[in-house]
Amino acid sequence: MLLPEGLKALKRVAKLTGLVLEGAYLHLDGGFDSKSNRQAIFNAGMMPNIKENPRHRQATKRGRTRLCNAAIHA
Repeated sequence: MLLPEGLKALKRVAKLTGLVLEGAYLHLDGGFDSKSNRQAIFNAGMMPNIKENPRHRQATKRGRTRLCNAAIHA
């Protein structure tokens, strides 16, 4: 669970330097693609931009597509 600790450190540094993280995109690779990581990023006030990790699926996943701006992520 490195991401929650990393988010806390990022928010602490942003507060000390006066940076605003609200609405900022956080770009991560597919290794961080999980429901809990996405929720932690949303709770921090940022937008997750994580490419979906297919995890050796035979068919596409059902349901709503995940938020990922491929043009920014590339």
